[in-house]
Amino acid sequence: MVRVRGVSMKISVKTNIKKISKGLTKTEKKQIPFATMMALNDTAFAVHRAEKKQTTQKFDNPTTFTQKGFRVEKAKKTNLMAVVYVEEKREDYMKLEVDGGTRTPKKSTILVPNKSNAKDISRYPSGNITKGAYSKIKRNKKKYFFGVPKGNQGSDGIWERYGREATGTVSGQRIRQVARLTKTARYKSLFPFEMIGQGVAFSRKNGFESNYSKRLKFALRTAK
Repeated sequence: MVRVRGVSMKISVKTNIKKISKGLTKTEKKQIPFATMMALNDTAFAVHRAEKKQTTQKFDNPTTFTQKGFRVEKAKKTNLMAVVYVEEKREDYMKLEVDGGTRTPKKSTILVPNKSNAKDISRYPSGNITKGAYSKIKRNKKKYFFGVPKGNQGSDGIWERYGREATGTVSGQRIRQVARLTKTARYKSLFPFEMIGQGVAFSRKNGFESNYSKRLKFALRTAK
């Protein structure tokens, strides 16, 4: 079977194997475990490529870190299961992109960007401000400030000064919040990880059945 870890996607291949292997001799059937292993790995890597490609379709300017976050645990003759999964360092935020849900902070609060006001600020696919962008914001004290504006006009967070400045004054200058501090953050499901995997695994071109048929023919042809 091909399993996608994290969303518990399991694809049984027993029926496919029986159908394609029907009519083989006892000697030829000895090649089934090898052919199955190779077909599972072919299918898993096809899923891997599809997941990576779909990051550019589902996310707005995904980082290389996210695109390269998928891994394959290959099947063996003694363990006929291949696993496609998200690497551990990406797992926390990708799980929210796959399943949606509520994020709670590891510390006291979460910094949530304002999408309309933070368009020019580099963000991860999850929407969070990247570490590099956050460092630039902290250094640029003339343009940004942290906290609540004077007069309590707004919530706690990161605020940007913008607009025209007269020489030696702040005439015409305005402020807008680019990120707010909150105790929880809600995420919508944006990346259909399981659906993408199933679409490949059951496809005619790159699916398991097609891969198994090719690998079995190869195994029988090269068997000693």
